[in-house]
Amino acid sequence: MSVYRRKFKNGVKWCVYLVLPDGSKFRKVVGTKKEAEKVEQKLRSEMVAGRWDLWESEDILFGELVDEYLEYVVANNAATTSRIKRYRMHAHLLPYFGGQSANRITHQMIDSYKTMRIKEGASPKTVNRELANLSHMFTMAIRWAYMDKNPVSSVARMKSPQKPRRLLDQEEIKSLLEATRWSHKFPLIVTAHITGMRRGELRNRKWTDS
Repeated sequence: MSVYRRKFKNGVKWCVYLVLPDGSKFRKVVGTKKEAEKVEQKLRSEMVAGRWDLWESEDILFGELVDEYLEYVVANNAATTSRIKRYRMHAHLLPYFGGQSANRITHQMIDSYKTMRIKEGASPKTVNRELANLSHMFTMAIRWAYMDKNPVSSVARMKSPQKPRRLLDQEEIKSLLEATRWSHKFPLIVTAHITGMRRGELRNRKWTDS
């Protein structure tokens, strides 16, 4: 059993959350923290006495969940990442799923979303990134006790065709080295050419590495 805060359109309220031995989950939206603690004490007393006068958990709307999730994103991610996630949510996911209860979103609805986005011209890679954001939000909703399962977890991601890698020929390599000779990137380019390291490996290298 726990007491926690939840943000609503008309302000922040306190809630009491309880998981029963059979796995059933109940949530009561109260008002102040003090009121929530009183409800929690009452429920604990009834549990001891064997009485189960409980309230079934309320659904959270998709739009409400998006608001809370984006607050979490802003607090825990870089500004650029936050802007990208906010754009995906408000430009695509919220218009499609908005108004729905988060708990009522099904695998079929998500598959329909994928089809719609492809018809709109989005690439499979873009759709997969949107699904990744949606899945992460539902994962956080489970952590926050709003949901029991993530409907995206069993939805297949779209196959994204891999573009063939293009290698520079000797003349192009020579031109690249000459053009960047006085650039701060020159050591990285030379190292990449000689060792074949990837971008991430290069960024993690230090001058002290042998």
